Amino acid sequence: MAISGDLEIFNFVDIFQILRKDKKDGILVVESEDKKLAVYFKEGDIVFIRPVKKVFYIYLDIDFLAVLKKENLDKDDLYKYLVARLPILLAIKKGKFSFTSGFIKYPENIKPQIPIEKLIMYLSRQLSQNEVERKISDPKLIYTKAENFEELAKKAYLTDIEKRILFLIDGKKTVEDIKKELNVKDLTLKRALYGMLAAGIIKRVKREKKLGFNLTKNLLKKIVNVIKGL
Repeated sequence: MAISGDLEIFNFVDIFQILRKDKKDGILVVESEDKKLAVYFKEGDIVFIRPVKKVFYIYLDIDFLAVLKKENLDKDDLYKYLVARLPILLAIKKGKFSFTSGFIKYPENIKPQIPIEKLIMYLSRQLSQNEVERKISDPKLIYTKAENFEELAKKAYLTDIEKRILFLIDGKKTVEDIKKELNVKDLTLKRALYGMLAAGIIKRVKREKKLGFNLTKNLLKKIVNVIKGL
């Protein structure tokens, strides 16, 4: 899988959503005017961030241990450097990105230190009204919890208000219903929904398409079966 694009069109929440869903190993290259960063993913989670002078340097090493050796690091240093470099990565708002999967080889003992779901929710809390409106513009949208929502919500470190929003998501209440019941700000609610959707905690309930004469597909099917039985 190879994806690429502009950070002004696809923010990190959208990018991380794709990489989390596919659980791929690979390298995300992020380039701004003054920075070039290689973000190493293992099974959809970030394990390391490496600044480079030239992008092609990234592809000289196909073994992750060789990368650490060049950086004069040990695997025990990964968390410290990841925490230090994450703010630098997430502060980039303009630039381009590309992801190449299956390129880098990781040893079994390299484990993700920060759940990608936690980063997704952190970034979602900073989205603008225009950004959230791209996915959650209709107040009549309905969401339901994913089957493994408890596990993912734990990884995401939800805030109290986000937990209350999640509690009310039942596959029946609309965005508008939740907003009224909690008396929460529109942007706060939509940020939470955007993040939980990207983190896989919730999913959208598809509306049943209506046909002419206000008939649903299921109702039409029943009528056809009755007619056949006459």
